[in-house]
Amino acid sequence: MDNQKTIIIGAGIAGLAAGCYLQMNGYDTLIMEAGALPGGLCTGWTRKGYFFDGCLSWLVGSGPNNTFHKFWSELNVIQNMTFVNDEEFAVVNFKDGTQFTLYADADKLEQEFLRIAPEDAAIIKTLTDAIKIISNVDLRIDKAPELFDLTDFQAFKAKAGEYMEVMKKWGGVTIKDFAQQFKSEFVRTNYRKIFWFNADTAVAYFMATMGWVHAKASGYPVESSLHLSKIIEQRYLELGGKIQYHSRVSRIIVDEGAATGVELDNGRIYPADQVISAADGFSTIFEMLEGKYADDDLRYCYENFSTKTAQIYVGLGISRTFDDMPHYMSLELDKPLNANGDAKTDNIFVKIFNKHPDFAPKGKTSVVVYAKTPMGYWEHLKETNPHHYDEQKKAVADEIIGLLEERLGNIKEHIEVVDVSTPCTITRYTSNRNGSWMGWEKHMDNIVQEKKLKRSLPGLANFYMVGHWTQVGGGLPSVVLQARNLVQVLCTENGQPFSTTIGESSLGVSNRG
Repeated sequence: MDNQKTIIIGAGIAGLAAGCYLQMNGYDTLIMEAGALPGGLCTGWTRKGYFFDGCLSWLVGSGPNNTFHKFWSELNVIQNMTFVNDEEFAVVNFKDGTQFTLYADADKLEQEFLRIAPEDAAIIKTLTDAIKIISNVDLRIDKAPELFDLTDFQAFKAKAGEYMEVMKKWGGVTIKDFAQQFKSEFVRTNYRKIFWFNADTAVAYFMATMGWVHAKASGYPVESSLHLSKIIEQRYLELGGKIQYHSRVSRIIVDEGAATGVELDNGRIYPADQVISAADGFSTIFEMLEGKYADDDLRYCYENFSTKTAQIYVGLGISRTFDDMPHYMSLELDKPLNANGDAKTDNIFVKIFNKHPDFAPKGKTSVVVYAKTPMGYWEHLKETNPHHYDEQKKAVADEIIGLLEERLGNIKEHIEVVDVSTPCTITRYTSNRNGSWMGWEKHMDNIVQEKKLKRSLPGLANFYMVGHWTQVGGGLPSVVLQARNLVQVLCTENGQPFSTTIGESSLGVSNRG
């Protein structure tokens, strides 16, 4: 669109994707990013020769058996990254020494469930059949649903019939409730760990995730999350887009009911024909726009919706290899972490980057451990006693190192680097509300009220939002799809066809970003 100036707030994946698709369709865009790097929380950091990845555990669309594969190709990701599809999606380690393996293959997963719950063959078969159904369906989501006509709806229904039946049947059943259908006391007691996700998440989400893994369409990258962000940044710049880093937006300028630009915290004003915020939702609506365009629905969401539980990350540089260890696992604890501020934290998650040669010097390994933690605990420490805040960070790290020594062995004497990130780090880096790492929690209460969230605000023209705060759940694929759909709608409103291109391999982007 000639001379259509669009300012995008935030160079996370949502903002970068929106910029790419707008540039593909002739818009003139400028991204304002408060930080120094692209990607937002799709990032990582280097400490003394070790790289600690802060985001990707898997990427839906990494393999060709999924529509998102095309979208990632449009953003140049598939052409420039290598993805691994392990036999084990993840391994659950219980405190008594027993294990449960979430196998990527649905038939092996079925056998693993039968091993621990042979009396539940029927419900296990129901579960793995649903996983297989989802794995075989490539949804027709290339077109924004707002633009569907009758033919589109019929085509979508024909393609996704079985998938929609699974989602309809299980989309309203939580993991907790599904697990109670098992006769096995072991499953009924340990469902939160076996099914990996939060107990209040719909079991359909577990089925979908394992379906994508079964289809080899949801691998994890050998390269870093920051590498992915840098690739999309380069794609955006090659398409003619512009980014200003260290440019924090303090105010969205409104004139006669329409967004007309932004003002930075240094007072500088940038005019625009339209503004898209890919930043934190609360900051956007209640600070940059002073809450003037928040209706009752939006206020309800921000007052009642639960955000993704904050996490503490402990990065460990270890001078040994872990060749026989799974990449992704959880460890059930004998007792909650003492220094974490949460008496309910009875489980930690461990990522061992043993297939990532650029994450550590040869013969050494980067390991990241994370656990749920209360934002208020760390926020209070940082504000009232910074010294104690630092002490508690060290205490959590020491406690986790001790747990790994006890459970995995041969750890302590090989520790070379320790790096701790708290929820306060996330807030400082991205302004995300409550230190949330992915917006709204996929709880049933949130899902039921999701329609109250909005991409555009009542009474405000030429303004849109994309990202984790405009829907429940989230993930990188979902924010890319949001951005793509928004640009399709804008093109239609402006009377022009929506078009995309496939990028080429890029040079000059390091594996560490």
